[in-house]
Amino acid sequence: MLNWFVNPTEQQLRQWAKSEWLEYQAWIFQHSFITLTEWRELRNISKTWKYAPLISIITPVFNTPAFYLKECLESVQFQAYPFWEMCLVDDGSSNLETLEILKTYCQLDKRFKLFHFEQNQGICGATNQAIQMASGDYIAFLDHDDRLAPDALFYVAEKILTDQSIDVIYTDRDMISPQNKRFMHLFKPDWSPETLLSGNYLFHLMVYKRELINQLGGLRKPFEGSQDFDLILRASDNPNLNVSHISKVLYHWQQHEQSVSLEHEVKDYIYQSGISALEETLQRKNLKGTVTENPNLWRGNYRVKLNLTSSNAYQIIQIKNPEKYIETLLNTNLEKEFIIILSSELKYEEKDLNELVSWLQISNVAISTGKIINNDKIIHAGLVQCSNGIPLSLYEGHPISTAGYLAVTMSIRNVSTPHPLCCAMRKKTLETYREQLKLYQSGFGAFELALNLLQKNQRVVYTPFAIFETDQNVNNWQTQDRELFVNRWKNWLENSDPYYNKNLTLKFNDMGLEALAS
Repeated sequence: MLNWFVNPTEQQLRQWAKSEWLEYQAWIFQHSFITLTEWRELRNISKTWKYAPLISIITPVFNTPAFYLKECLESVQFQAYPFWEMCLVDDGSSNLETLEILKTYCQLDKRFKLFHFEQNQGICGATNQAIQMASGDYIAFLDHDDRLAPDALFYVAEKILTDQSIDVIYTDRDMISPQNKRFMHLFKPDWSPETLLSGNYLFHLMVYKRELINQLGGLRKPFEGSQDFDLILRASDNPNLNVSHISKVLYHWQQHEQSVSLEHEVKDYIYQSGISALEETLQRKNLKGTVTENPNLWRGNYRVKLNLTSSNAYQIIQIKNPEKYIETLLNTNLEKEFIIILSSELKYEEKDLNELVSWLQISNVAISTGKIINNDKIIHAGLVQCSNGIPLSLYEGHPISTAGYLAVTMSIRNVSTPHPLCCAMRKKTLETYREQLKLYQSGFGAFELALNLLQKNQRVVYTPFAIFETDQNVNNWQTQDRELFVNRWKNWLENSDPYYNKNLTLKFNDMGLEALAS
């Protein structure tokens, strides 16, 4: 008989809502704290669903300190959603306390399933064994020293009920300090395939259809350390992969002395495995290029540099008058395969143009855009579209050494629209959308073009490795076209930019918490 009635106490829920940071603490109690009454309401709701998907939680265990292991197991047992099983694989632990805790919890609740290896198999071997034990249609990965939020599986199951064709679900997360308090929130963008090439921004919490994991063959031993990164990279080979993002903090990543989250040098092989996973990804996509760690950022961030082939010919269209942006484009004879659109005020080198064009070799990348600077200040490092039609230019005016939240200024990533005065696209793209462009006079036509393409799963890539300099104002959005753009894209704009996060502010460009901005 399954034990459906393991309830947290109000005190436990409050303890797990404590933060190291005062402003994040305020945000948690406004947006991320669940009371025991609310917890019971979620449980009651889940019991009324005609279809309640069984979620199999996959957790390899190896000599986990008692405190962390108990918190991990209790965070699962305290789920408001009761239809889960936890597949635990002990990977040859010698710590008797670890073994005793596993035995005790499995006796208390039959939803815990345990397998024991006599000899250590490594993370891939142990995880694959846990996957084989799973009977649920969906697989959720939980590290043995981390915690799930009490409402995590409820919102995952709710998402599945809205669309059972979803292949992968991921959520936002934060970290737990050595003092057992939450901090370091990570509010992620929606599914961003090219951002993934800069590093695994997705992991924790990750939920897959079990069928998909079986098709992929599970985790691969040669990529030990970055096995989860390799898994999602292989899954993303399918251009029709259905990925859904739940913008809630539903996973808490533990920091301690042996944790990668605390000390990046503890497990150096992880980053080499990440490079190998990306190199193989380029091979599968028939792309020529190199992969290194991003020299401007902390470890776990990568720089993919794609090579141009001799056939990647481009021409430059210079915009001298932004108010005649569309007129200039449509009156230019398009001769080359790729078109680069630049303000006549921008200074650059040939390598910057090559960088822009190189990303157009990916079939679903329709437009690329570069970084604009003025002396030592950022002018453009990616735009966020807002409901008033005036885009937010992230970290504009900040020193060029500013990496920013999620390292947005220094990472190759997906954005919804390019900077109109610094972008590249295929000749056929301009030709296909001539009629839509004619609606506008200014660079808002480039926004129109990008959003039309986005509806067709054609994406925009921002690369900080294509750098353009100016001493002029290239961020002037006060044109008569703005009202037209807002009217045409009102619903999309009000639903918020998918490559930003609704929990981050639109009032300032430093990506602070939305609810606390003033």
